Amino acid sequence: MKQSLTPQITAGIGMVVALLIFNAATSYRNTIKLIENEHWVSHTHQVLTELEATLSTLKDAETGQRGYLLTGEERYLEPYNSAIARINQQVAGLQQRTADNKRQQQRLRDLKIAIDSKLADLEGTLNLRRKQNLAAAVRQIKTGRGKQIMGDIRQQIATMTAEETQLLQQRARESKKSAHLTILTFTVASLVNFLLMLLVYYLVKRDRTLRDNAEIKQNQLLDQLEHDRHSLQLSEERFRRAILNAPLPIMLHAENGEVLQINCAWTELSGYEYSEIPTIEDWTEKAYHSRQSVVQAHIDRLHQLNARISEGEYMISTASGETRIWEFYSAPLGQLSDGRSLVISTALDITARKQAEAEIRMLNATLERRVELRTNQLQAANEELEAFAYTVAHDLRAPLRGMQGLAEALLEDYRDILDELGQEYAQQIVNSGQQLEELIQDLLAYSRLSRTDLSLQVLDLESAVTEAIAMVKADAKSRQAQISVRAPLPAVIAHRVTLVQVIANLLTNAIKFVEGTPPQVQIWAEELELPQEGETDSDIAGELERGTVGQWEHSQLLMVSPVLPVPIIRLWVEDNGIGIAQEHQKRIFRVFERLHGIESYPGTGIGLAIVKKGVDRMGGQVGVESQVGQGSRFWIQLRKHDPNADDFASGR
Repeated sequence: MKQSLTPQITAGIGMVVALLIFNAATSYRNTIKLIENEHWVSHTHQVLTELEATLSTLKDAETGQRGYLLTGEERYLEPYNSAIARINQQVAGLQQRTADNKRQQQRLRDLKIAIDSKLADLEGTLNLRRKQNLAAAVRQIKTGRGKQIMGDIRQQIATMTAEETQLLQQRARESKKSAHLTILTFTVASLVNFLLMLLVYYLVKRDRTLRDNAEIKQNQLLDQLEHDRHSLQLSEERFRRAILNAPLPIMLHAENGEVLQINCAWTELSGYEYSEIPTIEDWTEKAYHSRQSVVQAHIDRLHQLNARISEGEYMISTASGETRIWEFYSAPLGQLSDGRSLVISTALDITARKQAEAEIRMLNATLERRVELRTNQLQAANEELEAFAYTVAHDLRAPLRGMQGLAEALLEDYRDILDELGQEYAQQIVNSGQQLEELIQDLLAYSRLSRTDLSLQVLDLESAVTEAIAMVKADAKSRQAQISVRAPLPAVIAHRVTLVQVIANLLTNAIKFVEGTPPQVQIWAEELELPQEGETDSDIAGELERGTVGQWEHSQLLMVSPVLPVPIIRLWVEDNGIGIAQEHQKRIFRVFERLHGIESYPGTGIGLAIVKKGVDRMGGQVGVESQVGQGSRFWIQLRKHDPNADDFASGR
């Protein structure tokens, strides 16, 4: 809400009044000054008039004196006598009007002396005319003294007239200036007053608009407040009904132990009406019996909390004497109008759940015993089956060798009497026997990997690769294969015989599945490291943490602490063969899994299964990356030998 403009309006009105007062004072002062100037102008005019009148009176006196001198008649002296009577009054008047001007006072004193001399000269001439004759008077006039005195008087009056004329002009200019200043001051003050009044009018109008808007907004707020109050009442009613009809037991209780509200669910589940438990003390006494004091203390502490809490599970007694288990939750609801804190407590009747959990625990105990029994039975059956397979494979070798020997003997001793079809049959028996021998050998090797304890040790990977290359040398030579090793190869933790067998099987696989060009096999190693906890940028580290590398799950023996970094050596065997489709890459490490017929690529289908089994037993991982027609890259991972670490702390 905007602030009222009353202070601005009051200030504007004050400025208008102040300016009016200033204008009135200035106008009064200028008017007074203008009146004074006009007074002095008038005063100067009076002085000038009086000077002219004085000179005229002297002329009248001189005219009357000459008329008497010429005629000798007394009646011609009337102007003279009249001038003599006025001249002193006129001089006195001039003295009074020029009292503010010292120079004019001094000139007036000189003029008075000259006038007195002139009057004395006139009187002397008249006396000569009266006592002697006209000739004596004429002689006196011809002396020129009277004319000279009259000339001095004219000059003095002219000087005084010039002084008064100058004063008249000066005072006239000042009067005119005062008049202009008064008009200008009044005009400017009136204009400013007009502008201020316009500003005050604008402020008053705007203040009125603001007041109208504020009143409208206030009415809107009042309407909104009324609407909110009505909504609040509806909300409170809904909240009250929600508490009363909530499916969970709810209690509102104050700090002094007064129970303000319990809902229907509380009454239905506990059997107590509100009238029976008006206080927490009544409730704890009926529901907890001997544990009343302990529970009472727990409930009292709820009023000191400022957040929702889970109180836990409590066993209560209902009004019917039944024992139930309730799980309580409580939260503070602030303070009542009288200052008491208010707490809401809800409960879940978990009696059925607790009974079900007890039954589940009993079932789990029974199930664990049954699983352990079945596991032992399955393990015994598996061991028996492995022993049986090993025995069967081992026992099959003797009759197989006999059958192979007899077929070879038949070809050597009776080749001449056997026709071509008989020789072919005999040769097929020999070939089938060789295949079956290889299959039995691979089965025995695969079985030994499961039955034999492997003693891990520090191995020079480079020597193991060299030994494996020697094992496949004849096959590589027959296929004109080129095997390149990118040295150096680091030391790893492995079982020597198993590792050599694994590498040899990968080399055999790399040489075998190549068409139309001599096999090119590349072998190299790289070091990986399981990062510290929280480092997730490395894809390899991520694979290791997830327990998978490439497409395959790794052995649990390789699982290490995610906190400490573990150096890993990955050995790659890359070929330029026919490649493996993505959908088949998970199958090739299983026993007897073949992607091609034996007539296309000979083999038993166990070689890569032996690779996986051997790597798993050494705590490593195995995988492949391949695309059809672009070759394959098989890899195995083993722990790197760390000279500063106890590599066999958890190994076998």
